[in-house]
Amino acid sequence: MLERLTQEQKNWVETTFRKLTLEEKIGQMVNERAYTVLSQEDPVAYLDKYPIGSIFTGSEIIEENAADSKGTSRIQQIADKAEKNVPILFSGDFENGIGGQIEGFTTMPRTMGLSATFNKQDYYDFGKVIGSEGKAINVRWCFGPVSDLNINRENPVTNIRSAGDDPDHAVEVLKNIVKGMQDQGCAACPKHFPGDGTDTRNQHLVTSLNVLSMEEWKKMHGRVFRELIEAGAMSIMAGHIAFPAGEELDPVKQIWRPATCSKRLLTDLLRKEMGFDGVILSDALCMVGYLCWGDYETRIVDSINAGVDVLLWPDPEKFFPLVKRALADGRISMERIEESAKRVLAFKAILGLAEKGPARMEKEKLQALLAENAKTAKRIAEDSITLLRNRDKMIPLRLPAGSRILAFIAPERPAVTKYLSRFVSHLEKRGYEVTTAKSEDMAVLRKSLKTFDCVMYLADANPQYSAYRTADPIFWNLVGNEDVKNLVVISFASPYHLYDMASVPTYINAYHDCPASVDALTGALFGEIPFKGKSPVSVPFCFRFGDGLTV
Repeated sequence: MLERLTQEQKNWVETTFRKLTLEEKIGQMVNERAYTVLSQEDPVAYLDKYPIGSIFTGSEIIEENAADSKGTSRIQQIADKAEKNVPILFSGDFENGIGGQIEGFTTMPRTMGLSATFNKQDYYDFGKVIGSEGKAINVRWCFGPVSDLNINRENPVTNIRSAGDDPDHAVEVLKNIVKGMQDQGCAACPKHFPGDGTDTRNQHLVTSLNVLSMEEWKKMHGRVFRELIEAGAMSIMAGHIAFPAGEELDPVKQIWRPATCSKRLLTDLLRKEMGFDGVILSDALCMVGYLCWGDYETRIVDSINAGVDVLLWPDPEKFFPLVKRALADGRISMERIEESAKRVLAFKAILGLAEKGPARMEKEKLQALLAENAKTAKRIAEDSITLLRNRDKMIPLRLPAGSRILAFIAPERPAVTKYLSRFVSHLEKRGYEVTTAKSEDMAVLRKSLKTFDCVMYLADANPQYSAYRTADPIFWNLVGNEDVKNLVVISFASPYHLYDMASVPTYINAYHDCPASVDALTGALFGEIPFKGKSPVSVPFCFRFGDGLTV
């Protein structure tokens, strides 16, 4: 990281490093949640006692009418008062735009939807939108893009968060996202090294595995991360993922060591062999894939010694005393703490945190930026919609006004109903009589199916809702019923539903239920815009990478 600095930045790092207290050196390794700080009786005193280096933000980072050079959010005011030698870096988990966390900002399709555009400009602009809006509110570190390959379509974590299953294509998508983000002064953080998406376990619940051989890994996830390193990614997030090809079963514990605790994976493989000189961030330390490695002290000491520079949500009240004890008894070396502290200072220098001046964009400029970024989100969404099946030539949909449409919404969750009600509203505005239904309504509707001119199955199953496959008894009743006319299946999430619905005549992938994707899907459905998307994933005997119909 130091090699990336200008001479002026190097001088700032060296001067600042010499001023650091032990607590401030330790604090550079801590990224804590904003609400942890805000929940304290005296937040400024808390940050004085625990001088953390970075803060994870969401809606706490912006307040009404505060997005200008004079106004600032409460957490930033607190940080400004508490800062001594080192400015605090604000970060966020903005995988597909800040709008998912902060109302009024831009939400774009998930990464897989972006990947379906097969458009290099879209990839770059996706990163540009995130980076520009992050910098506008002084969030300079984004935990993304998700750089896992969804090799196993049964994986419960990656799915639409990934760029797909083809490493050649994923590299192009992800490199341009990283460049778009970092060109705006917002650091990217590809995740989750050494790569998720090969098994069927969830690292939130268990230490998941990357099950590839080393040879396979170097062609797949290894290649992706290596090219992102070469493209200049400033940080990488390590996952609570074990890699048996890179490190054997622990002989004492008889369990697999997560990458977040593995010196062999982070120092030997990522740093030395792959040449990464940026900041290594851990995934959230509250996940069971990490917790199951051992007690708190074992986990933290192992992570620091493995090479993690910044730990995500380590609980400062426990972390600072532990690190001091471990330094005193020799479990952690001062050299190791100072290595990370200096690397984080270099990270902050590159991001301009040493510079003085307004931290946030003026309100008028921000509104202009948001308006322009909304156009970009619309364009990306319109480029993504993928038509994979149109056997009965139903698309574009030309039902006369007044036609009756039955729309089944799955899974049965309030959030799904909320998001997809936008699509239903679009149908109603076009003059259709729409009846929405759930599985439990089927018994009543079975006798009246013949009265509907079109039946739509709106699938929103994805890992966010802990359900990534959507074939259920309701679908059986639809496909096997001769009274159903004009069946259309639309996935607003997982791209794999056609695998479970191979008999349907009409099938579309929209990849996301955000407003931009819903609007774009509607336009394509009625022939107002063309279908441009191509599938960024493949399923044997079902559809291939790059498939996509035009009408």
